[in-house]
Amino acid sequence: MLSALDLLRRLGWAVIDFIYNLIDTLFNIIREINLYDIVDSVSNNSIFSNFHSGIIAIAITLLALFIVWKFVMKILEPDDGLSTNQIVMEIVKCSVLVLMSVFLFSQANSFSMKLSGYTSSVFTNNGITISDSMLGMYITHSDGYKNSDEFKNENIIDNLKNDNFTKKRMFNDKYVTSKKWILPDEKDYKYSINWLMAIIVGGFFLYALFFSGMMVARRQIEFLFLFIISPIVFATSIGNKQRRSAVIEQLVSLILQGAVVMMIIGITVIVMQSINSTTFFANSNFKDMALKSLMFIGCGTFLLTGSQVINRFIGANVSANSGREQLMSLMSYGNAMSSATHIGGNALSGAGAFGLGVGASAVGKLGGNKVVNKVGNAISKFGSNFKDKSSSASNPIASKLGSGIGNTIEKFGGKVKNATPSHIGKNLRSHGRENMGEAVRSIMPQRNMYRNRYRTRM
Repeated sequence: MLSALDLLRRLGWAVIDFIYNLIDTLFNIIREINLYDIVDSVSNNSIFSNFHSGIIAIAITLLALFIVWKFVMKILEPDDGLSTNQIVMEIVKCSVLVLMSVFLFSQANSFSMKLSGYTSSVFTNNGITISDSMLGMYITHSDGYKNSDEFKNENIIDNLKNDNFTKKRMFNDKYVTSKKWILPDEKDYKYSINWLMAIIVGGFFLYALFFSGMMVARRQIEFLFLFIISPIVFATSIGNKQRRSAVIEQLVSLILQGAVVMMIIGITVIVMQSINSTTFFANSNFKDMALKSLMFIGCGTFLLTGSQVINRFIGANVSANSGREQLMSLMSYGNAMSSATHIGGNALSGAGAFGLGVGASAVGKLGGNKVVNKVGNAISKFGSNFKDKSSSASNPIASKLGSGIGNTIEKFGGKVKNATPSHIGKNLRSHGRENMGEAVRSIMPQRNMYRNRYRTRM
């Protein structure tokens, strides 16, 4: 019996170990993304360097044009708008921001990396990973083992940190139980593992971390894009303080986003550990576990949705939901492109099939004549159906229409109406070529007649 349970526990632990190792991997990925200096990495690219130099030149040109425009408007309408001193101050501010934009963004990026690195190190500076801290909540010594003579109060967190719990397969360790039913040396497991909660909470936390990583990765692209367009925005903001403020506010938001994500992850783990070490109902294990489960789901939801207070302060949605929305957008775009491709392919196939000449031949080569065969079969059935309904006296319009279409299709088909379905495509292609040939021959005599008349006149 225990051998079968050993196999089940080994499989269950393999699933748990995979989930929580992936949590550590994603956490390290998010931390490295925040420590990535994207502006410095692309600065060595000659194409980007030339492009940015062109942006600076455009920004300076626009700044000069706006300066001239402001002074011309001041001469034409002296009482409207800013005063001369205010215009000069605006010019100085915008000129400084344009010329110092590279320095401003490089310093902001450096500060963001340091802040994010500090936030992430605060929660992992004791050498214990997030997965060890979380997984330790669901592993305890069984009550029977605690009351036995073999009990040794091992540190479960240390065993998880050193991978002893997995390498030594301590999840399958046993002790001689005092509850002897059959054999005198009957054994039971030393460790009690809450398998269900470990998998549910770990999977939910992994789900939230994945979308948090997507949001942080998108932040890097937004930072680079803001770095590129900021000189032009500064150059065109003479007399428009709101435009400059929008760039600065977005820059501050991007600086704080990475650090806030790391802080939310760390605080969530700390709260989950505190919840797990608290006994809410001493007399009811079910109520205690139910309350802790609700609190754990609340912590995971906080990581997924983020803090509304922080979102309002930063002015952006700093949560895993932002990354999930991006993924949903990508999936919607992929479905739209797939539908468009499918519709376009069907339209081309239909157009080629109804061409019955060169187009039918081409479609037949591509689809193994299946498309043309299906079209011919459908036309034959369409004509026969109308022909069968032509005797209906209750609807004379439908009767005449059906007879006309049916007769036309039969005349056009010729061999088609007596052919088997497998030869319909071939017959349609041959009739298509014959019709094209007859059309050419009917034109050629007229061309010869006009040519003879022209020679006679000459």
